[in-house]
Amino acid sequence: MDDIIWHRKPLLSEPVAVLAFEGWSDAGNTASGCIENLCSSHDVDPFAEVNSENFYNYQMRRPIVDVKEIGERNFHWPQTSFYSIEDYKSTNDIILVFGEEPAMRWKTYSEHIANTLIELGVKKAVTLGAFFGQVAHTLPVPIFGVSDDPTFNSRYNVLPTNYSGPTGITSVVGHELRNSGIETSGLWAAVPHYLSSGSYPKGISALLNKSAEILKIDIDDTGIQSEGQQFETKIKKAMENSEDLAEYVAKLEDAELTLEDTFSDDSDDSLVQQIEEFLNNESGEI
Repeated sequence: MDDIIWHRKPLLSEPVAVLAFEGWSDAGNTASGCIENLCSSHDVDPFAEVNSENFYNYQMRRPIVDVKEIGERNFHWPQTSFYSIEDYKSTNDIILVFGEEPAMRWKTYSEHIANTLIELGVKKAVTLGAFFGQVAHTLPVPIFGVSDDPTFNSRYNVLPTNYSGPTGITSVVGHELRNSGIETSGLWAAVPHYLSSGSYPKGISALLNKSAEILKIDIDDTGIQSEGQQFETKIKKAMENSEDLAEYVAKLEDAELTLEDTFSDDSDDSLVQQIEEFLNNESGEI
């Protein structure tokens, strides 16, 4: 069986691609939330999938069985899917690539994704990622960027990164896309580590808007902005009821932001635990 399973081959107009993967590179479901938001707002179905048999360890990530009626069972396997947003009003159609981080054969997996996008005519792409960092939710979401273009960071007002260390499939796929001749930018949102128990709408909106700016496409984030406003209201209420949380956020607001400082962990672990417990209790639940 082929590693790419086609349901149909869309006819696309100068397509660009947005890619995100669940797992290590998806703090607070922020990167995957971007793709889910776009899929739901455009009501799209996958036109192709990666054959999961060759890239996932089913003992690590077991399939889910869904019993509809007695004798009728559906299996949901870990998957990577390709979606298309086709709009005759727009110059560029959009391809969305979304899936779970695979367990093996990362190089081959990345090559298949790159070859599929090339076959569809993609020349420009953005990969999305997110990490938990020591940043304040009250400030604009820090977006770090990776690109072969030396003017990229200044042109799009994206923070530079010299990160060295363990990485995820998002970075591996992005590297393969660049090597394949696709102009690829990598965007990473810093998510407040004290909000690690749920999704982060503000981060999703920030990544969506920066992707739209880079790819020169229209993205409607009205829905996620509304969720973000409700989220901010709940956090504000939590801060009003917790002096420790208010003081901690104020400390983060005054910190000088660099990627190294964002990753560093010099906070009081017991304080962070108290904050997480407060945010997850009945009165402060997010």
